[in-house]
This record gives sequence, C-alpha cells and structure tokens, in this order.
Amino acid sequence: MEFGHRLRELRKGRGLTLRSLAETVGVDFTYLSKIENGKAGYIPGADTIRSLALELDADPLELLLLADKVPPEMEGIASDTRARRFLKRAREVASPDDWEALLGMLDERQKDRERRKKE
Repeated sequence: MEFGHRLRELRKGRGLTLRSLAETVGVDFTYLSKIENGKAGYIPGADTIRSLALELDADPLELLLLADKVPPEMEGIASDTRARRFLKRAREVASPDDWEALLGMLDERQKDRERRKKE
C-alpha cells in the first residue's frame, strides 16, 4: 500500500476532512490532498508523519515505513506488525524494571534455543 492511500484511508476512517487534519497538523490542506493522490512530488518529513499518526491514532512506524523514512536499523521491527504492537504496548505500560525483566526473559529464551540446537 502506498503512503498517500493509507493516509486517506486512516483520515476517512476517523471521519476527518482534509482541512481539519491539515489544520491540526499544521500543513496546508492542498498539500495533504496531493500526498493522498500521490502528486506531492515528495513525502513529508518524519516529524510531520509522526504528527499525522498521532492525530489519526495510527501506528507511526507503519506510516514511516510506507513513506520509506525508517532507518535501516529499524526496518525489521517496522515491517513486523507484532513487533510494532509489542513496542507500542510496552511504551504505554513498561517501567525501567519491566524493560530489564523483558530483556532478561529474551536472553534466557535465546540461551534455551541455543542449547536445543546443540542437543
């Protein structure tokens, strides 16, 4: 799916007009129209995409991926729906201690996998 098509789908799903979304995000509505129709000539910057995602209650990584604005180091996570969902949920509820516990659990699972491979 293209970035502009997904943006239109999200906007309409939220019942927003081009003008209202553009005003909230701080861009011209004609610019948003051009993006949705694939005629803008370029994709907005990452900050604008994040603002759009926030207003549309959308996954910012999904939109950044569609816009080809994800750093190469994050592409694996950005392209995995479950990883994005995990990160979103963890960001909402995890404390620093939770992060340490999760890392410990992942390390243990990796060690178990390696042990099983050797057997």
